[in-house]
Order: sequence, then structure tokens, then C-alpha cells
Amino acid sequence: MRKEFILITLIFSVLSACHSTINEPYNVILIAGQSNTHYGTGFEPNLDCSIDGIKQLGRFGDDNMKVVDAVEPLQYNSREVNRIGFGLTYAKLLQEYLNDNKKIIIIPCAYWGTGFQDNHWNKGNGLYEDAVNRVKYVMSHNPESKLVSILWHQGEEDIGFSNYQNDLDDFIVNIRTDLQADSIPFIVGGMVPFWVNKSYIRKKHQLIISNSVKRHRCVGYADPELPFVIEKDNNIVDEIHYNSKGQRELGRRYFEEFKKLIE
Repeated sequence: MRKEFILITLIFSVLSACHSTINEPYNVILIAGQSNTHYGTGFEPNLDCSIDGIKQLGRFGDDNMKVVDAVEPLQYNSREVNRIGFGLTYAKLLQEYLNDNKKIIIIPCAYWGTGFQDNHWNKGNGLYEDAVNRVKYVMSHNPESKLVSILWHQGEEDIGFSNYQNDLDDFIVNIRTDLQADSIPFIVGGMVPFWVNKSYIRKKHQLIISNSVKRHRCVGYADPELPFVIEKDNNIVDEIHYNSKGQRELGRRYFEEFKKLIE
């Protein structure tokens, strides 16, 4: 009888602890788009290391839908070892800037070679819904969390697609609506200048992306040409992608845009 009482008491204690546990609040960053969110070659352990207070929502294996350390390569839909993106640099700068004792969680949702014309990022498409659902999951399971920014880096896949501007505008409006984030900073990033400047169509496409700031409120543009052009030692090598140095610089430019939008 005593053993049964102890067992029942232990079970009750465990259940009570589970029900009374409230997960900690986070400052939430959503990163979506295609490969230039995370495909920079040249991982450097001292520069690209994870740090305390910055997490990610896992995606693969046992990490799926769990809060885990933000270790490069982040768990985007696509990833490759020894490659990095701008997200961790951005998160480190944001953590220092906010200084509010909340941890940061990155929700990595990009996938290389994807766009609107191939039905990946329109409302209702798989990648779009995955991004929305993952943000909602974190927000619902971590009370008092706050979505602080949406970072979008995409365009290469849709070069020459005549409906790109309409689809990009719809994406910005729709995802903000679905995440109740009308006033949350939404920052778009420019494609690699060397690659863009080789084609009039690419230049026109880049202009659509950069002019998003004129078509929407609280939208910023991480400009790869200002205050200086982001280049590689050899621009011809993998010319469509930023390398790790370029990705870190992009992270800083995304962050500078964030500050402009909230100050």
C-alpha cells in the first residue's frame, strides 16, 4: 500500500511539474528565401561559432520542432557542411542591441533553388506554410515571445518571371497577415552584385527587390552595394552565391536596416 502511495505521489508530482512548466520567452527571427540565406563557403570556427542565448528551431531528426543551439550550418530545409549564412551574425548583433535578457531563436526556413513561379513561396505552398506554422508553433509554446523581424533573401530562381513583383508583394502582405506582423520589420536582401550586373534582366529584378521599401511600410533593404560592394577575391567562382565573408557583411547590413526601421 505504501509503495502504491509513493508511486501515485511521484506520478502526480511529475504531471504537476509538466503542467506548471512555462517555456521561456524568445525574440523570434524568421529567415526565409533560397540559397543565399545560407550557402556561403568558408566556415571559420572563431567567427561562426554559436553563443549563449541564441537558439534555433530544429528541423532534422530528433531536433525537429525542438529548441536547439544555433550551430552552423543552421537547419534550413537545405544545408551543407562548412557553409554559413547571414542569420547568426544578424542574431548576435540583435542580441547585443536588444539587451533585454530574452534569448533569441532563429527559425530557418529557406530552401535553395526555390521561388514563386515554381510554387514554393506563394500562400498555400509547402515552404510558405512551413514557415508560418513554425513561427506560430514557437509563439504558442513559448508565451510572451515576440516576433522581432522577418528576413527574406530570394530572387535568383525567378529571374525574368514577369509576375515577380506582384508575387513578392503578395508574399510580404500575406505572411505579415498570417503572423499578425503588420508592424514587424521585414527586410529583403539584394542578390550578388557581380552576378546581377552581368545582365539587364537581373538588374531590373534587383530593382524590384530594392524598391520593396517604397511599396510597403516598415520594409528595409540590405543593400549589397552600399556602403561598399560585397565582392569575393574571385567573383567568377560560384558567382551567384556570397561567400562566408559576404554573408557576415550581409548580416551586418540586415541589422543596420532593422535599426533604421525601429529607431
